[in-house]
Amino acid sequence: MSPQPDSVGIYLREISKYPMLTPEQEITLARQVKQMTVVQQHKQVLEEQLHQQLNIQQLAADMGKSETEVFQILRLGQKAKEKMIAANLRLVVAIAKKYRWSQLEFLDLVQEGSIGLQKAVERFDPNRGYKFSTCAYWWIRQEITKAIANKSTTIRTPSHMNDRLIKLKKVQRELVKILGREPNIAEIAEFAELEPNQVRECLIAFRHPLSLDRPMGQEDEVDFLEILPADGTSPNEYLDEGFLRQDLANCLITLKPLQKQVLMLRFGLGSVDKLSTKQIAERLNIKQAKVGTTQKQAIKVLHRQQPQMREYLA
Repeated sequence: MSPQPDSVGIYLREISKYPMLTPEQEITLARQVKQMTVVQQHKQVLEEQLHQQLNIQQLAADMGKSETEVFQILRLGQKAKEKMIAANLRLVVAIAKKYRWSQLEFLDLVQEGSIGLQKAVERFDPNRGYKFSTCAYWWIRQEITKAIANKSTTIRTPSHMNDRLIKLKKVQRELVKILGREPNIAEIAEFAELEPNQVRECLIAFRHPLSLDRPMGQEDEVDFLEILPADGTSPNEYLDEGFLRQDLANCLITLKPLQKQVLMLRFGLGSVDKLSTKQIAERLNIKQAKVGTTQKQAIKVLHRQQPQMREYLA
């Protein structure tokens, strides 16, 4: 049995002990960290100029402060930094949960996010008027996504490929809501405005080898080998397309005639086969660009009519 659930539970209980900060406390602590950072940066610049390490007495003299003042700034700043990090670890966990689809363990995601949180604390300027959580969210997400790109595959992948994967995962979630099932590669590519080979290349780059004996299912009741589709068939393409026809047909009645017609032809609804945008343009005697525009407009209409989609479209 994996020790991860116990480890996660222990960690979550531990961070729950740290109280949340009030806006006033956050500003006070952030200013103390800022003062410490100024002293540390001054020390670094001076040491580079003199090519030697400085003690606190030399640093204080150069800054026109007493040793006690400099020591107090550094001590309070370090304590303030630790408090801000501890109080915002819940934010790290919340963001890390959004990336559980990656190949990294959950606590590894949290660890990487904590590095981002530390950078946020060091760089946050309380005098600019925005919340610390706004700054922290960006840095936490940055470190997590960078770790996914660098660590979750055997071969290191470029960061732009990681960004594309995140975009594709978001598109996939949107299409699941629209289609009522997992989309295939062609559908993801169309929605993401990419070529199918670009989607396939990205998914392959982040795929890692799995043991054929790896247990699958909620109760580990089946091995991975038993659910593999036939050779040459993608698992997404292997799914039954009946759900697509049923669920989309129920939504199409709210669309304009041209929008409905384009989606029916594009996704093969009714008795017709799926057509490319070029084939649809020829059949309807309109420009190919018009087909693409109409399809996007129709999908946006479907999005607006389904409130549960909004969290995925934010």
